[in-house]
Amino acid sequence: MKSRPFDPHWTTELPSLAAYLDDLCRTIGETETRGRKRKEAAQANFEAAIKAIVLDMFRAHLSDPSLHVGIGLHQNTLQHLSKFQYGSPIFTPTSFEQAVKALLTGGFIEQTANFRHDRSGKHSRTRRYQATPSLLCGVRDAGGSAAALIRHRGADGIRLKDADKNLVEYGDVPFAKAAGERLRVINDMLQCHWADLALTDEQLTTELRSIGEMRDDEAAQSFDFAARTVYRVFNNSDWEQGGRFYGAWWTSCPRRLRPYILINSKRTVEVDYSGLHAAMLYALDGQAVPDDPYERCLTKADDKAERKLVKQTFNALLNADTIDRIGEIDDYSAEITGHSWKDFKRYIVGKYPEFRQYFGSGVGLRLQRKDSDLAETVMLRFEAMGYACLPVHDSFIVHHGLQDELDQIMREAFEAEFGVSGKVGVDIGIGEVVEKSDPPIEPNPDQLLNPVGYEARLQPFWDKRGTAEDTDITPPLV
Repeated sequence: MKSRPFDPHWTTELPSLAAYLDDLCRTIGETETRGRKRKEAAQANFEAAIKAIVLDMFRAHLSDPSLHVGIGLHQNTLQHLSKFQYGSPIFTPTSFEQAVKALLTGGFIEQTANFRHDRSGKHSRTRRYQATPSLLCGVRDAGGSAAALIRHRGADGIRLKDADKNLVEYGDVPFAKAAGERLRVINDMLQCHWADLALTDEQLTTELRSIGEMRDDEAAQSFDFAARTVYRVFNNSDWEQGGRFYGAWWTSCPRRLRPYILINSKRTVEVDYSGLHAAMLYALDGQAVPDDPYERCLTKADDKAERKLVKQTFNALLNADTIDRIGEIDDYSAEITGHSWKDFKRYIVGKYPEFRQYFGSGVGLRLQRKDSDLAETVMLRFEAMGYACLPVHDSFIVHHGLQDELDQIMREAFEAEFGVSGKVGVDIGIGEVVEKSDPPIEPNPDQLLNPVGYEARLQPFWDKRGTAEDTDITPPLV
C-alpha cells in the first residue's frame, strides 16, 4: 500500500473551490449532533482542518489514485504538532479529531488501514485514508485541479534536521529568517509558471508502476504536479551543512524523464555544473577546473556508465565519515570498473592525492551548503528577469531559448563564489517536438474541448492566471 503523511499546508485561491469548501463546512455543521456550540477559535480550527484534509486528500488522488494518506490521531502527537514549528494550529487535538470523524461520517473520506503499533518502531503505521468518489466529484465540479492547489507561503520553508534526520525547532535565527524571505521570492516565481511532463496519461501510469514504492520522498512517490514549490533542508543541526532545495515534483523526477519537462507548455533545456563538488575542491585548492573533473579516473573515453560510478563513488567518499565503512553504491559493477568495490574506493582516493584529507571527512554536506547557495543565486537572477528556473540540486531547467543566459549566470555565480570559472553541461529537452506533415492535420474539436494529459492540467493554470499570452515566455534578444 503506497502512502504518505498528511500535509496540512495546502490551500486554494480559486473562488469556486473556496466557496465549495465553505459550503462543505456548513453542511457538516448542520448535520452534527453536539450538546453545545464550539467556541469561536475551536470552530475556526475545526473548519480549517476540514479544508486542509479535503485538499490534501484530493491532491493525493490527483498524483496517484492508489495513494493513501496517513493521519495520526494520538492526542499527544496532535498536541505536539499543534505547537510544533513545522506543524499547524489545525492539529488542536479535539477539533482535528472531530474534523476527521465528521468527514468519515459524512462519507467524504474513508479509512483504508488501521493504526498499528510496533514496539520496535519499524512496522508501526498511522491510520490511512482516501477521498471518496463523492468528495472527488464535488471538488472537481468546483474547479479543483492541481493548478488550483497552492502551498501556504510561510509553511516550513526552511528545515533544520539533526543527525538522526529528525526536524529540529530553531526559533528566531537571523540567517533562517533571511533565507526564508529569499525562498518565498523563489517560490512565488515557481508558482507563476506551470511545469509538467509531455507524456500521455497512459505513459504516466506506466511510469508510476515502474517507480513503485522504492522512494519515500513525498513528492517523489507520484507525479504530484501541485507540488511546485521548494524548501531547503539543513543537516546535523548545523546551518553550514546541507541547504539543498527539495519538495517540488521535478526534484525527484527520474533523470530519464527530465527531458520531457515543459514550462508553460514549451520545451526546456537542462544545464548542470560538471562534477560540481569535485570542481569546488579544485577551486578551493587554487587549481583550474578541468572540463571533466572525473576524467583522471576514467579508463575508457566517453563511457557514461563508468563516469557515473566514478562520480557516485567520489561523492560517497566525501559524504562518509570513514572510507572503510562506505557501503557499496547502488548498481555498482566490477565489470565496468575492473575493481572490487573495496579496491575501487582506494583507486579513487589514490587518483586525487591533493584531496585526500576530504575523503571520509563528511565534507560533502558542507559542499552542499555551497552548491545550494549557488542554486539560490541562479534562481533569484531568473526571478528578477521574470522567467522560470527549476532547481534540480546541481542543475537547472529553463525554457530552451534561455540556454545561453542560464549558462552565463551559472558560470558567473560559480566564479563569484570560488574565483574561477566552473564548467557546465547541457541536455536539450525533447518535450516539444513538432513534426511536419503534408497535408496539414485538421484540429480535432473533441480534443480542443476536452484536453487530456498535460494539456488538461495546463488549461486550469491558464484559466487561473488569465490568458496564455499574459505569461508567454519570449527569450530576450541578445
